[in-house]
Amino acid sequence: MTGIHALLDGLIDYAGLFPPAALDMQTAVRNYAAYRISEHSYALGHFVVPVQRLKEFTAAFNEECCYEQGAPWLLSVLCTDNSEVDKDLLTIPEGAMFIDAAEVKAADAVHAASLVNLLQSEEGVYVEFPLKQSDQVLPVLKKLRAMAKVRTGGITPDAFPDTDSLAHFLAACAKEKVAFKATAGLHHPLRSVYKLTYESESESAMMHGFANVFIAAILAFFGSDESEINEVLNEQNADAFQWTHDSLIWRGHRLSSEGIQEARNNFAISFGSCSFTEPIDDLKAMGWL
Repeated sequence: MTGIHALLDGLIDYAGLFPPAALDMQTAVRNYAAYRISEHSYALGHFVVPVQRLKEFTAAFNEECCYEQGAPWLLSVLCTDNSEVDKDLLTIPEGAMFIDAAEVKAADAVHAASLVNLLQSEEGVYVEFPLKQSDQVLPVLKKLRAMAKVRTGGITPDAFPDTDSLAHFLAACAKEKVAFKATAGLHHPLRSVYKLTYESESESAMMHGFANVFIAAILAFFGSDESEINEVLNEQNADAFQWTHDSLIWRGHRLSSEGIQEARNNFAISFGSCSFTEPIDDLKAMGWL
């Protein structure tokens, strides 16, 4: 496996139902089915769906595509604040599809523990929480064998965390050995100013790049300190990242394909994006694919 393929393998969880795309269920299901057989299908991760829409998803799935053909679809289900109700909703007719992960949002460590204890089963549980709570929440997630979720953007400028906060989160996750996923605002590989939505009059803002975030996370996994993680998060020069057949070199650091794959499998899991094609097209335009 090449270095760039190791970085991208299963990286993009498809969240086409969510803003700014906000597609209808049938279109999102149809898109995901097409991405599964596309040239870059190896980069496709889970299908992200709200727990309240699982029945709607099942109906669209059966109508649009798939039945028992090919590998099962893996779902990541976004839960509500009422985990007791969610637990009852977390059922689908398995076979051609499986609920592989649940995603919840907690206010603090105590809330995180209660949510995980209610939902913990065969699925992995990702817990989103305020970044300022990282040092309190992550040890709890480690104890409960849950994972973290970080919100890296949105459709307003204030939805994007600063790089200091994000670097601390990644360093703290690496220290506690808690795997994580990211969500929102990571349509583009490199940090830069982009439009926040697909509207022609959309406001623009500085956005994190998914390559920045996941390369920074991989370096954190292998022991880089917070200042160096922050430096990667702020990198805007594509030429600073040199891809060889079996490695990535960034400012003197060499990451082998095997090392990238190890960090991705065990630590830096994925990010949710309402577009699968936009990240891929940007990588092609940069010459990385």
